[in-house]
Amino acid sequence: MRYIPNTDEQKREMLKEIGVSSFEELIKIIPQNLRLKERLNIPEAITESELEDKIYHIAQKNSNFFLMKPLVGAGAYRHYIPEAEKFLLQREEFWTCYTPYQPELSQGTLQSIFEYQSYISRLTKTEVVIPSIYDGASATGEAALMSLRLTHKNKIIVSNLLHPHYRETLKTYVAPHKPEIIELPYNNGLVDIKKLQNLIGEDVAAVIIQSPNFFGGIERLSEISEIVHSKDALLIDVIVESMSLGILKAPGEMNVDIVVGNAQSFGMDLNFGGPYNAYLATKKQFIRQLPGRIVGETVDVDGKRVFVMTMRAREQDIRRERATSNICTNHNLNVTASNIYLSLLGTEGLYQISLINTKSAHYLENLLIKSGKFEKVFDYPFYNEFLLKSKEDIDTVNKKLLENNYIPPLKICQFYKEESLKNVLLFAVTEILSRDDLNKVANILLE
Repeated sequence: MRYIPNTDEQKREMLKEIGVSSFEELIKIIPQNLRLKERLNIPEAITESELEDKIYHIAQKNSNFFLMKPLVGAGAYRHYIPEAEKFLLQREEFWTCYTPYQPELSQGTLQSIFEYQSYISRLTKTEVVIPSIYDGASATGEAALMSLRLTHKNKIIVSNLLHPHYRETLKTYVAPHKPEIIELPYNNGLVDIKKLQNLIGEDVAAVIIQSPNFFGGIERLSEISEIVHSKDALLIDVIVESMSLGILKAPGEMNVDIVVGNAQSFGMDLNFGGPYNAYLATKKQFIRQLPGRIVGETVDVDGKRVFVMTMRAREQDIRRERATSNICTNHNLNVTASNIYLSLLGTEGLYQISLINTKSAHYLENLLIKSGKFEKVFDYPFYNEFLLKSKEDIDTVNKKLLENNYIPPLKICQFYKEESLKNVLLFAVTEILSRDDLNKVANILLE
């Protein structure tokens, strides 16, 4: 970090400008019992070159992430990012997270957002898209609040196969409205349809389902949709691994009302957990309750095509009591990254990568089961994540993988305490893992 130290003369000038004679006079309003009596327990100052050398040696203790390939997903997935995207993102014109309020100065940015909205609309088969929400978890919370406004009901059914972090965020988001949150259990790795039929009633605002779910299972959304709509409730589909949209049936084609998606898989690296981006897509009839704003296309006074922000219902745009959301920023660099990524891949490219993901995941599952060291937990359809029970202690399994530069799969018992899920691992496979990698993983775990 670069910094500019202040000289004694500069300090005196600043104190004089403030109207005090000394630093002590400046802080005299702070009671003595609240002031620190001793020096902070931190090292003495060092030069910039010494600091750089120190940090470099600390960094050498880190593993080489490029060489370590992940077998874990559970909400954050390592996909290959084209060099062209990385190069284009170095353009300084893109380096802002702020909303382009002046359309006459922001046509390029607005067009990029509009293009991204169009891509998500095509992938989800929905009519309206909010392109930028902090992440999938907060977008899920926004969708739940949207359902309460639309239905004027106060009960939400939530699948317990929704990502645990999303469930916690959801509870925080809706807490001021005091809705009743009902947990929908699972059966054989998918939501329990019979339980849903028993739980749902005319007083339910929405049912929130994740597909592919936290166990990797592909939910029966068409069947769930019929049950939900028979009671005039809304169906919210949460997509944590958006790469699955390249191959699975679009939620809009199954009459899903609100689609929430984590966009991290579209051109964003893992980045130590963020920042990512999320989208919220829905039907045009719900446009007035969207939590945010969209970019629209129009014409200027000369008849030329231009782009503007519209449907601006966040609290910094209108009166707070009428706002649909208090989201106060725009992850525009991440939106741009996703737009570049999807533009480079195109329809066929996205399909091929999605296909590789699911084929590779099924290939690895078959290898591990054939090894005799693992067994299936559930018999369910999955995309690129799956559960396997190890016949060996999972700490031993994960140690073997780490020693061979593979980030081990998730211990599912960290989030689910059922006896049947002890010694169970959640594997994730993306195109980062080649066929040779998958064979190597199987051979490592055979030892």
